[in-house]
Amino acid sequence: MRNSIFLLLTFLFSCNKENSDQTYIAQLEIQPNIEYVAPHPPAKPDQTKDIPALKVREGNNEEYHLGLEEINGFVFEEGNRYNLKVQITILATPPIDGNPKTYKLIEVISKEQVTINK
Repeated sequence: MRNSIFLLLTFLFSCNKENSDQTYIAQLEIQPNIEYVAPHPPAKPDQTKDIPALKVREGNNEEYHLGLEEINGFVFEEGNRYNLKVQITILATPPIDGNPKTYKLIEVISKEQVTINK
């Protein structure tokens, strides 16, 4: 009986480790203009591109979009290119209709005013 309880507790604690959030620090480059994008699925495919978003590059990776207020503590001013140091948390149990990551500003590394070509 004791062995069964021990095995059950060991199993429960080992499963719990896999369900914890993962956090890392990254540098993001934010482009100077707002882009309008379509909502993430499960939105309708024919829905208009009307959500304002920031164009972001994390390190040397691909570019992606974040909502204007998705980086906690950061206020975007159009016409400026930013390099930010942020804490990114990958949520173990993300919301069904939201981003599986959260972003928190640690530091504005640089802010450069640029001319926007429209």
